[in-house]
Amino acid sequence: MDKRELITNAVASLLANKLRTGLAVLGLVVGISALVAIVALIDGASAYITERIVTLQPDVFQVSQLPSSILNVNDFIKASKWKRIEYDDYAAVRDGCRECSSVGAESDIMGRIKYRNRITGSVQVRGLTASMFDIERIDVEAGRFFTDAEQREGSAVCVVGAEIVDDFFPNGDPLGAEINVLGKSFRVIGVIARRGSLFGRSQDRFLIVPLSTLLRRFGPHQPTTIYAQHRGGGQDPAAAAVDEVRQIMRVRRELLPTQEDTFFITTSDSALAIYQTVIGGFYVVTILISGIALTVGGLGVTNVMLVNVRERTREIGLRRAVGARSSDVLRQFLVETIALCVFGGLLGTITGMLIAVMIAWVTPLPASSRPVIAVLGFAVSSLLGLISGIYPARRAAQLSPIDALRYE
Repeated sequence: MDKRELITNAVASLLANKLRTGLAVLGLVVGISALVAIVALIDGASAYITERIVTLQPDVFQVSQLPSSILNVNDFIKASKWKRIEYDDYAAVRDGCRECSSVGAESDIMGRIKYRNRITGSVQVRGLTASMFDIERIDVEAGRFFTDAEQREGSAVCVVGAEIVDDFFPNGDPLGAEINVLGKSFRVIGVIARRGSLFGRSQDRFLIVPLSTLLRRFGPHQPTTIYAQHRGGGQDPAAAAVDEVRQIMRVRRELLPTQEDTFFITTSDSALAIYQTVIGGFYVVTILISGIALTVGGLGVTNVMLVNVRERTREIGLRRAVGARSSDVLRQFLVETIALCVFGGLLGTITGMLIAVMIAWVTPLPASSRPVIAVLGFAVSSLLGLISGIYPARRAAQLSPIDALRYE
């Protein structure tokens, strides 16, 4: 029996019992669609995290009191009791790190902004050093960023995000305007290029002021995060810069050699590793949940094929009597099972991708549409068909021709 005849007979046998076949396909569609939809969402989230959340440049690392990603509540509680990192720590790192090409700092507060008769809700006010323009690769769409001289002098200037422009200057030019930030007047000198949203939260609702100005006007002891850019060159320039900054911070905090660091140093690689660990956990959960659904679908397919073997016992006996080998019967029932599962996998893959797209459309969760996800759906369904069909096919192939012909 050639391949075309095998497939034709398999399809005809499945269509002979449409209700039974349909119920088996439904179980497969549920399992495969769940697997494909969740994998598409997790894969999309992983790519989104890599592109948007992990914002540190490869040659930049940060020093902070609190961890950049909270995975352990106990670590966060312990870190919150440590001594704050303040402007003086930044100055010490800036002046003492020979392996750093540039050092910057940031301190954030939240507050309302007023322009004429309009008042915004809570807005992030970022205090940055002028060096952060290059360290963070800030994209200024209009106007300019503040200079080192304005940073040293504590000038009352600011650079605003795109959403601040939308709120206060929908049809006008914001450059040169005087806005009120927490009761203090600032002159707008630039506009940051639009960044969009992150999981439904706007990334453009902020303004940037010189760090020295923020500390002078809103309190000198604000928590500060230090950013350092290593020089490059050598065998491991990043490690050399990190070690030097760590030693400076330990000396300033008067830590003994046996004491642990009372600060966190985060690189782009370590930040990405943390998020990938979280994503990996989601993948494990996905496999377990989808595995249960696929197991149920596979058992349904096995049951359908066992019923088919029982109903077609005389047909099997007749085929064996006219010369069919056990391997021919085995292939026939395996092809039927795989055809059933591939069809269910096709519908499940399409359904899963549509579900993922709909979820991404109505929620902030991103979804991936990479072809590998569709290939995954087909591969899993084919493997499931092979596994589910082995027992019924072997049972059919091992039937005695004489007993099968006598079966009523």
